[in-house]
Amino acid sequence: MALRIAICSKILQDYEISEAVSIAAEIGYEGIEVFGVEKHLPADVSDGRVRSLAGQLRNAGMECVTLCTYIGAFSQKSDDECLRDVEHFRRYMDIAEELECDMIRVQPGGPPKPTAAREDHWERAAFYLRECCDLALSRDLGVVMENNFGLSATCDATLEMIARVDRPNLGINYDPGNLYRLDRYYGIEALARFGEFVWNVQVKDCYHDDSTDDYQLLLGEGEVDYGSIFAWLNENDYDGHVSAESHKEPTDDLTAVDIARHEYKAIRSLIESI
Repeated sequence: MALRIAICSKILQDYEISEAVSIAAEIGYEGIEVFGVEKHLPADVSDGRVRSLAGQLRNAGMECVTLCTYIGAFSQKSDDECLRDVEHFRRYMDIAEELECDMIRVQPGGPPKPTAAREDHWERAAFYLRECCDLALSRDLGVVMENNFGLSATCDATLEMIARVDRPNLGINYDPGNLYRLDRYYGIEALARFGEFVWNVQVKDCYHDDSTDDYQLLLGEGEVDYGSIFAWLNENDYDGHVSAESHKEPTDDLTAVDIARHEYKAIRSLIESI
């Protein structure tokens, strides 16, 4: 199956989710990762708003790829805080079913660099991720960890966490841009190691120098080798979405809609070049 292009709703976070879906559909996006930002999908979102979103997505022919929640970061939270997040996860499972979405993002947390983590950080994150996975198994839902600062920031750390959790419904929201900042292995080497654990791909550009705000880039302005990444995905029959997640801040001269449109065209160009 051809690579399908999705958008991370956070690019359009200043718009209500209904407007964001309409904009994304008009541009040509085939799917959307709905983020837990206030105007899109916070944990306390109303049932009516979820039903309305579900209907709009069906009418637009757009797939809800993941629920990109902000729950998790268990490793450095208290048990009470972790249990509150598990309750929020229960709510997000209901939302996922309504939106016909089969993946929910939950982060392990931890010190920005995994090498600074203590054993109790690993144990706590794995315990509560396992709790979420066990709840999700009964609903046939997947849990995805995004490559981001913390215990999923590098290839080694991500695979270590998957091994510790040891559940069949835990996968990776592969983010080569984030990996690029902290790991020498971010592209095809990372993909070869992650293999079948790659359930979704997020796309943004950056430089390797993490002393600058290198997320303030459009796709194609940085150093991440997406050409080889897309070729690997195609050659290895990756059956999923590649999601635009630019962190470029909109301005009067370059609006959020402009950014969304640019990222779509850049990803489309990468796919066509394979």
